[in-house]
Amino acid sequence: MIGKIVSVAVSGDKRLEVSWDDGLVAPVDFSDVIAAHKALAPLKKKDEFARVKLSRDKWSLEWPCGVDFGAHQLRRWADEQAGEAMRVADFRAWMEAHGLTQGAAAQALGLSRRMIAYYLSGEKVIPKTVLLATEGWAGRVEA
Repeated sequence: MIGKIVSVAVSGDKRLEVSWDDGLVAPVDFSDVIAAHKALAPLKKKDEFARVKLSRDKWSLEWPCGVDFGAHQLRRWADEQAGEAMRVADFRAWMEAHGLTQGAAAQALGLSRRMIAYYLSGEKVIPKTVLLATEGWAGRVEA
């Protein structure tokens, strides 16, 4: 289970260093998410981004402009950016590149179709084992 956030520090342009109560300290780069969502436009300003604060309950980070992100989402981004989890867009691109339906992807990876649907919806984190399996499967098919 993802725990609470214990500290946050600005570590660069659109980048934070986040510490969780399980001991993980990881960078989280917000560049892509800010660029992709108009509602996050206030965070494009360096001074506004730097105003990040830990929420009172320590389950999220928040900014005075009204933007906030929960501990679970932040951990997901940290894991994806560190290569410890696969991004949904990358999983979808793997399926499309190989012309795979959800059923075919499930069969290729030895997973249930339901789990593939969870991954595609973003409801479940795509673990590193699946990331590595997609790379191995792609290499095997292309060989």
